Amino acid sequence: MGSSRLRKRWIIGGALLVVLIMGVTVAFAASTWSEVKRVTIDRPTEPASASAAPADDGEPGQETEESASEAELGLAAANDDLDVFLLVGSDSRDDLDDLDGFGEFPGDRADVVIVLLRTETGAAVLSLPRDLWVADACTGREARINGMLEGCGEKMNGPTLLTLAVENLIGQTVDHFALIDLAGFQGAVDAIGGYEICVELPVRDVRANLELPAGCTMASGDQALAWLRSRSTQELTETGWRTMSGVSDLARNDRQREFLIDMMASLSSFSSPQAVTAAAQAVAPFLTIDSSLTLLEAVSIAWTMRGLSSGSVIELSVPVYEFTTEQGAAVLLPSIPVDEIVAGFVVPETADSATLLTG
Repeated sequence: MGSSRLRKRWIIGGALLVVLIMGVTVAFAASTWSEVKRVTIDRPTEPASASAAPADDGEPGQETEESASEAELGLAAANDDLDVFLLVGSDSRDDLDDLDGFGEFPGDRADVVIVLLRTETGAAVLSLPRDLWVADACTGREARINGMLEGCGEKMNGPTLLTLAVENLIGQTVDHFALIDLAGFQGAVDAIGGYEICVELPVRDVRANLELPAGCTMASGDQALAWLRSRSTQELTETGWRTMSGVSDLARNDRQREFLIDMMASLSSFSSPQAVTAAAQAVAPFLTIDSSLTLLEAVSIAWTMRGLSSGSVIELSVPVYEFTTEQGAAVLLPSIPVDEIVAGFVVPETADSATLLTG
């Protein structure tokens, strides 16, 4: 990729987990927690559509049949030994320097979609490309996964529509949902003292407002966000500026996933409860969680995650291939069923070696 081992990645996970660990302080419990927005995940009693899996020849389905049960949707029964968290980063505004312009999340697109899986023996992160072609419970057809956050009017809110799409894709029920506005991500990084990004050559991306020197930079929140959002990262060579090799939306997902793991590891490095609270207060106004997530559950999650290091979190990858729809849209389809990849982590003894892929 034309760079040294890049310490990078992720938009919402770090911000979310920083907020969750806040529960260790009275100040957070009394004030910061109350600033977090809530949303209800309203699963329909009779799901509108089943998973729109590609046909045997690799072509995506056109219409999906109505289904009246989770079993027909291919969802696993509730498993007390498995926790599934859907972590979403919304690309809600272009002018990220103007934090006053950020409003509620309806109408936003999911810039980052990550599934965090936790069992009694370990944890894994699964990053879903934003252009993944998935079942749309509102229309009964298919659409890009990043557009699900817009919802479908009064029929279904965005978090619910996105949650249903992810559940159909992974074959597991999502326990909790969290969404972070990108503006909040900036504040969280600044609150914890920055995020280290190392590159071999000077890099830039004019559209993302990215400009970093060669070597390692303790990036500010806006610099880290620009790095994670960059789709056209350039590096300065002896012959001038050139696009970095391998830069794409998929590479961006890799950066974001790695960032999540780095942030998990950093949770144990806070020097005091006051430092934790400061980080929480910075991001809380930009965080939305499902209404069933309690403070006690949040603290439990944070306590589990705070001791994790990069070596103890499994990174699950979704191999994809490009596909052009009948309408001419360029999308991505999984070359291996995503539910098989997830099942390979949840029940490893049943996994096919071809489906348990790590990043």
